[in-house]
Amino acid sequence: MDIFGGAPRVLGYPRPVLAQCGTDATLKCQIGGDPRPDVIWERKNVQILSEGRYKLSEEGKVYLLTITGVTQQDAGQYICKARNSVGETYAAASLKVEGENQEQDGNLSQSRVTGVKQPMKENGECAGQLNGFCNVQNGENRKENGQEMNGEHKWNGRLTEKQEEVDLTPDDKPRFLIKPLSLRVDRGEDAAFSCKIWGTPLPEVTWEKDGKKLGDIFESSHFSVSNQDGGWFQLKIYSTRMPDKGVYTCKAVNCHGEALAGAVLLVEPVPEREDNKMSSNSHTNSQWSPKHRAGRLGLSRVTEEPPVNASKVKKFAVAEGKHAKFRCFVTGKPKPEIIWKKDGVPLEPDRRHLIFEDREGYYTLKVLYCKVQDTGLYVCAASNTLGNTLSAVHLTVKPAVRFRRPLKDVEVKERDVAVLECEVPDESLPAAWYLEDQRLMPSSKYGMEQKGTKRRLTIHDVGTDDDGVYLCEMPDGAKSIAELSVKTIVRKLPRKLEVLEGENAAFCVEVESDDMEVHWFKDGLKLHETHQTILKSFGKTHILVFVNVAYQDSGVVTFVAGRSKTSSRLKVKTRHCPPICPVGVKMDIDRPNSALLTWVPAPNSQTSTRSIFVLEMKEVGSQEWQKCFTSETSTSAEVIGDSVPCEGDYRFRVCCVNKYGRSGHMEFPKVVHLPGPKIRSRLQSCEVEGGEDARFSIELSATMVGTWFLNSAQLQHGGRYSVRQTQTQHSLVIHEAQTAEDTAEVTFIANGVRDSAVLRVKKFQPQSEFDSNKKVEAGEAIVLYCEVSHPFAKVSWCKDGKELQVTEGLNIQSDGNMRRIVIQSADASHCGVYTCETSGDVIKFNVDVANITLQAEGTMRRLIIRSADTSDAGTYTCQAGNNSMEFTVNVRPPAMIVEPKDDVVMESYISEEIQLQCELSRSSGKVRWFKDGQQLEESDNIQLISEGPYRRLTIVCGSAEDGGEYVCETDGDSVFFQLTVTRIISPSESELEVTRLASERLELSCEISQVDAPVRWYRDSMEVEESQNLILEVDGAHRRLVIPLTTVDDAGEYVCDTEDDSVAFLVTITQPVTLTRPKNTPDKLESFAGKPIVLEIEVSRPTAEVTWWLNGRKIEQSSNVTITEDGLIRRLTIHAPTPEDSGKYTCDAVDDTIDFQVKVSPPVKILRKSEVNTNLKFLISDDIVLECELSRANAATKWYKDGCRVEGDERFCEEEEGSFRSLVILNAELKDSGEYFMDVGDDSISFQVTVEPPVTIVGNSSDPDYQEMVAGDDLILACEVSRPNAPVQWFCNDQLLTDDSRTYIESYGTLRKIIISCVTSSDSGKYICDAVDDKMISIVRIQPRVVEFLTELHNTTVLEGEDATFKCVVSPDDVQLVWLMDNEPITMGDRFQATQNGLCHTLLIKKCQILDCSKITAEAEGNMSKASLKVQEAQVMFTKKMEAVMAEEFGDATMETEISLETGEVQWMRQGVVIQSGPRHTVAQNGCKRSLTIHNLTMSDRGTYRCETLHDRTQVKLNVERKITICKGLTDQETLERETASFEVELSHTDVEGIWQKDGIRVKPNNQWRVSTNGRVHGLTLSSLTLEDTGSIVFSAEGVRTSARLIVKTPVSILKPLTDVRVEEEFPATLECELSRQNVEVRWLKNGMELKPGKNCRIYSMGRKRFCQIMQCCRADSGSYTCDTGEINTSCTLEVYEHELQIVQDLEDLYIQEDQNAVFMCEVSLEDVTGEWFKDGHKIRPTNTIKTRTETKHFLLMCNVTAEDAGEIRFAARDIESTAYLEVELPVSIVKPLRDRTALEKHRVILECTVSSPRCSATWYKGREELVPTDRLDILADGCCHKLVIQQVAVEDEGTYSVEVGEHTSKAKLLVEQALVMVQDLEDIEVMESEPASFQCEVSVAINKPPVWTLNGENLQPGPSVRLENHGTLHKLILKNTSVDMSGTVNFTLGKAKSSAMLSVV
Repeated sequence: MDIFGGAPRVLGYPRPVLAQCGTDATLKCQIGGDPRPDVIWERKNVQILSEGRYKLSEEGKVYLLTITGVTQQDAGQYICKARNSVGETYAAASLKVEGENQEQDGNLSQSRVTGVKQPMKENGECAGQLNGFCNVQNGENRKENGQEMNGEHKWNGRLTEKQEEVDLTPDDKPRFLIKPLSLRVDRGEDAAFSCKIWGTPLPEVTWEKDGKKLGDIFESSHFSVSNQDGGWFQLKIYSTRMPDKGVYTCKAVNCHGEALAGAVLLVEPVPEREDNKMSSNSHTNSQWSPKHRAGRLGLSRVTEEPPVNASKVKKFAVAEGKHAKFRCFVTGKPKPEIIWKKDGVPLEPDRRHLIFEDREGYYTLKVLYCKVQDTGLYVCAASNTLGNTLSAVHLTVKPAVRFRRPLKDVEVKERDVAVLECEVPDESLPAAWYLEDQRLMPSSKYGMEQKGTKRRLTIHDVGTDDDGVYLCEMPDGAKSIAELSVKTIVRKLPRKLEVLEGENAAFCVEVESDDMEVHWFKDGLKLHETHQTILKSFGKTHILVFVNVAYQDSGVVTFVAGRSKTSSRLKVKTRHCPPICPVGVKMDIDRPNSALLTWVPAPNSQTSTRSIFVLEMKEVGSQEWQKCFTSETSTSAEVIGDSVPCEGDYRFRVCCVNKYGRSGHMEFPKVVHLPGPKIRSRLQSCEVEGGEDARFSIELSATMVGTWFLNSAQLQHGGRYSVRQTQTQHSLVIHEAQTAEDTAEVTFIANGVRDSAVLRVKKFQPQSEFDSNKKVEAGEAIVLYCEVSHPFAKVSWCKDGKELQVTEGLNIQSDGNMRRIVIQSADASHCGVYTCETSGDVIKFNVDVANITLQAEGTMRRLIIRSADTSDAGTYTCQAGNNSMEFTVNVRPPAMIVEPKDDVVMESYISEEIQLQCELSRSSGKVRWFKDGQQLEESDNIQLISEGPYRRLTIVCGSAEDGGEYVCETDGDSVFFQLTVTRIISPSESELEVTRLASERLELSCEISQVDAPVRWYRDSMEVEESQNLILEVDGAHRRLVIPLTTVDDAGEYVCDTEDDSVAFLVTITQPVTLTRPKNTPDKLESFAGKPIVLEIEVSRPTAEVTWWLNGRKIEQSSNVTITEDGLIRRLTIHAPTPEDSGKYTCDAVDDTIDFQVKVSPPVKILRKSEVNTNLKFLISDDIVLECELSRANAATKWYKDGCRVEGDERFCEEEEGSFRSLVILNAELKDSGEYFMDVGDDSISFQVTVEPPVTIVGNSSDPDYQEMVAGDDLILACEVSRPNAPVQWFCNDQLLTDDSRTYIESYGTLRKIIISCVTSSDSGKYICDAVDDKMISIVRIQPRVVEFLTELHNTTVLEGEDATFKCVVSPDDVQLVWLMDNEPITMGDRFQATQNGLCHTLLIKKCQILDCSKITAEAEGNMSKASLKVQEAQVMFTKKMEAVMAEEFGDATMETEISLETGEVQWMRQGVVIQSGPRHTVAQNGCKRSLTIHNLTMSDRGTYRCETLHDRTQVKLNVERKITICKGLTDQETLERETASFEVELSHTDVEGIWQKDGIRVKPNNQWRVSTNGRVHGLTLSSLTLEDTGSIVFSAEGVRTSARLIVKTPVSILKPLTDVRVEEEFPATLECELSRQNVEVRWLKNGMELKPGKNCRIYSMGRKRFCQIMQCCRADSGSYTCDTGEINTSCTLEVYEHELQIVQDLEDLYIQEDQNAVFMCEVSLEDVTGEWFKDGHKIRPTNTIKTRTETKHFLLMCNVTAEDAGEIRFAARDIESTAYLEVELPVSIVKPLRDRTALEKHRVILECTVSSPRCSATWYKGREELVPTDRLDILADGCCHKLVIQQVAVEDEGTYSVEVGEHTSKAKLLVEQALVMVQDLEDIEVMESEPASFQCEVSVAINKPPVWTLNGENLQPGPSVRLENHGTLHKLILKNTSVDMSGTVNFTLGKAKSSAMLSVV
């Protein structure tokens, strides 16, 4: 099972991408997690959606973001975030966009990814990688852990073993001269493998671990690969970790073949403190764990293992004996270290616990043959240097419960007897024995016994192959498991091992001691170490590894240690490998419009598996490969130009695919330009009449699928569209073309081919002279016209989507088929799009009105700018020939009104000073004041004041005429003041309602502004007169009307009227309310709780209001209380009263009250209900009594049984006694069981009655049960009773049994059990289980204990000094066994040792003596087994014959033999003379070994030597050789012409003749060549040397040989010395000098140390020039460099200065909301630079919410930011820094919402709201339609203030406006009042004197404002002779009692609406 699960983790970080402007760019991130995470991409904290130019996709665990057509604006940082239910992670990538496309290089190296060349890091990895991976072959561009080797090969100091060098053969195929040696290191140490390889050319070398490339499992800094001259190669692993253990293979390949060698690395754990010990096993421990040390080295980064919540882990259960398998998938780099634990304790691999990593990458724990003790919590803990994780599962092993006694684990020594014994529940059950999965059968090896219930397996002559897991299985599958451990070989081989071809097969064993002789065999043949067979021993641990196994390597592998052995079957499976990549790719591009591609299958590719070739192509600049050809046999393909998507340059690659996978890709070396598909016949535009079919067709150069589009909408075949394709011909038919489709674009797209045409549908066309783009100058007329198809067709003209109406200056004309719109004088407001629309067609006109006019009058030239605005400001030049004149135009924006922002409504009083004020946006702004549409001028009463930006209108003394609408207007803004001037101060309302009761006092009062102003009172339009009951009072400015005693007749409208104002009082006089009690309604009520109560009263009038009270507390309506009205009836209903509702109820009608006294009795309750036992049990024939007590004695009850009413009969009786109620059931029966329910109305109780039958013992028979047992066993008696609660008693021989030390009585459910342990004969007898109504009888007989010898002792005879062993097998295993010698007990000690293993008992007598001859007896509880011990005197015999000894003269010779007895004595003799120890002879003994050593041998010591004992003799021959060796050999010499050279050789002996040779010719002494001999020294001297004397000098003598090289040179000089060089780090530096001749060997030295060529240091020569080139300089390369020829040298200084550190990408300010994550990124010009982060000057420390990370960039992540996190963020590295600001926005809210507004038509209105943050955006809506700025609509934002300004407001602007800010919305209503105009004017009237005169007029809008009527300039006020009426928009004036002097002009004024007429009175 897969128990893996965890938070998202980045498997491959996204890398920087460089893209050309206009191309596509793809960012990739590889992420894993369980459950699968949700992944999003963000940029600048804004999520990127898959739309437009962004495409999000995924390929497995790789998530891709593709940006099409990148621009410079796309450059920047992108964040990939992943989240699941466990956690989240993120990764960042940057995109760089270059402005120009760069030509692709045709031969990109492997370090290029997606067409972008990636820079190389110092360790050879790619800085930009695809999905975080990059292949670098053969370690190119690598350094040795970031440092140069300087030509010195670094060897690991642990390589102490001698490496053999083999002879060089002339074969050019690679071969290992010195192979790598296996290593064992402590954790944390470095490990180095070195080897020497021969091959021409020098082979390429790759290293692998366990078949995997090192780069795939190790981070680059963890290892390095290097090579040196001479064929030396080295792999070095730094700071080894536990997962590093394994098999390392070195593979050498050149053009002639390949060679392979391997070595083993063992990593030992290092102990830690005792309080923190942990196991060091990981997934490789199953094979590589030679030592079990407590503890492991902590990680370099301390990581605390997260806790495991046991309640949430997965559960897994298996039956005992089954296998359990756990799998955990973990990724990470460096490769994680895996530890498996059980219940917190680390697990070690053993025979039942297998720990390994399978081929799918899962770390696996397999528990074989599970036992109950395997139950527990298993944890897979993974950790590396970057962190840790874990996953857990709980295993439950279900036991095999049927075994009485299970098997027990046994441990024995080899050759012993092992006994496994268990006990089954029934003696008739057979049992089968298994050794793991192999069934065992009875034989001489295995003895199987079945005695009673015991089952016994005896294993004789136990060997290591018997070690394993044994199972005893019953027929039903129940198993008992035990382990048999055989000592000697501590860790044995697995039963079998399966590996794939090409993998390594590793075997590891561990023995008891270090000095054991061990051997490895395969199929019976002894194994010896070769290049592909590794044999290694580390103390007690022995390892065998087959490297790169083949199928034929299958067989049986055996390990032998002494007499012990262990075997394993190796099975090599055939590897089903993916195919091999094709080779020999060629491209022929000389063909026209095509390319021929050919390739050759791989020479060693498999032919048994079907495979196909896949050819892919991609366009240069693209990142996606597309399949274009597949074939199973063909090895060529021709790509036609028409088959590619579009014209361009294409690359091709080929690979091979079979069912096992895909090979690598082989890319063709060239780029071919293909034209792509072409259009042979293009689309043609189509013109049809409305309703006709439109047909389109296109022909292509190749057959391909295409798609049709109509106005970008894809068309499908069917309906009105018919789509057809015939080979290369494509056609589209649009049936019944519609006028709406006129000018529609029809597009065809197919595989890069695109063509379009236009569909025209005739309906009406503009006149031929019409120009749809009309441009006129301001002031000119605009005429737009078109022709329709029918003279009666209706059209509508619109401007910018709004329908136009005929207005002044705009005419709409219709003349036959012609439709026109004429605008008399154009201005800027007429610019826009005009449309003429019919029901099915529309035509557009674009009108542009130029505000600049050029005029020429004679010699005058003018430029006129109409309606200038600020954009027209600037410099204008008038140029005529060579003369010019400049005009500077400044256009200032119109002054705006700052305050007030809204229209103002004011009230003032007559004679007061009135001030109207507004504030302008600038002080120089001019304003105009208007009143009711008339401009105001200053006068005595009106002052116009200007103070800075303030403009003020002051009315010195206000009057009623001053009331009206005032406007302060600038050129671009205005504000309205609505002024009302009144005379009456109080009350402020124009109309008041007053209510009084009859007979109460009524007082009406008002306050006027002038104390002496006259006031008149009117009642119902009639002036009142004072009387006794109506008093008019004057108190200063107060006027009162008082009625002392009111009556109903005093009700009416009272008006207090002044000359300019009036106020009305609406007086209502009511009679008092009286209450009466309805008939049959008592004043006292009694009721029970729960019964509704209704209280009713009758009022005197229907409108009377009453209030209900309870005990002085007002009663409110609720779910329980209802207050209703029914005519004159007022009703109070209490639906479910309680005793708390008792009391005095009052109905209050203010003028009258009525009381009710209510008493509510409590409900009937069952007393002490909780104390009543409701679960009752009775026996059959018992009387059942159910009883309870009630709260009231008179309460009625009802009894129910199982829901049915109980009726009384002879058995069921209901009884009552006071408040007690009972139900009696006589003579109970089984059917009386059930639920009894008593109901008392307000309460109830339920009884559960069970009538039980008599107790019986289940399955009991009348016959007793007989049992026979053996003394010492446990007696178990059990029975099952019919009821769980049935009591039983146990008796033995009629005596009651109770619990004691031997007796245990158990009761569980219906089970009753008694256990008597270790029974004896006295326990025999009759046992009774007494259950009252039933009994169970058992007769038990106890037999005596049977002790028997299963295997007797055997007589033993040993030699003196040997050990004697006596064994016997005795049953049972707990028997007490005593050992006797000659009937005397043996005292155990060093010589006598007794052991027991199960049933097997052993006596060991060490180093037997003659006196030990005796009788040995084993006594077991009276039973005896005897045997005799005989000790024979030992003869001293030679057990090891001596072989001839060969020694050298003057050396030492040792002759050694072995005898059979350690105490035996020997003599050494030569030629009959006994040799005694002396200066030249040493006689020694060590145990049984005897030796003779002769020192400083001479030739006379040769001969035969004899060694004798009293019983035996042996001899050996000694040969002494004289071996000549060279003590000092020849050395190469260099000298100059005419000089002398001397050569000397020193031999090991004198008197030896030697031969000198030069160039293979023996030297003859002469004047120039002199030969000399002086003892052991031989010399050769050459004088007067010439250049021809250069050659080889050889000396040989008696089989030895030495040679040297003589070089004679001409003196050399330096022509061009070295010069000092200064270079920047990471740049190359070249040191150059020139010598006088070519063939001069030089040495390069740095600071006196010799330089050797390496990856970073290149030393070479060109002719006479010598070069030392450092490929990539670092600061350490600075120093003094010398070129030394030996005779002369030249030096220079190299200075390497470091890079200047610069910031490549600065920090960017962030403005985010609270609780979001903030990510800051800073990129510097250099890598591996340590930086620090600061906030507000304080250093930032990483916490659980603040994390920093450094890749190629530096990141700071702040999670869940708060307002306190805002501030300055600074990144500093060295002497540079970058700063940004983090602003945290709190959740936005609306501080000041919108307010409802009312505006006049054609005025400006402002809707304004204030929000909490100035950075939030606001969206305005009208209804549901979003608003955008127009020429009339302005949307402004000033800090936290957001405004919507509507200019020239119209009636259609009315509605509900809303502003949306974040999640908040504010709404307001806008009402627009139309401008007042006269609809009907006054008419002149002539009347007779005293007749009434009536005037009437009508205005356009009804407004709540009184008009002003005047007669001859005097205001008219309502009175007895003047009546003013207002009926909506209709206004009337009636003049009563006219007179001649009233003749004159009557004026009507209401706002801006005015009318006048003449009144003539005759």
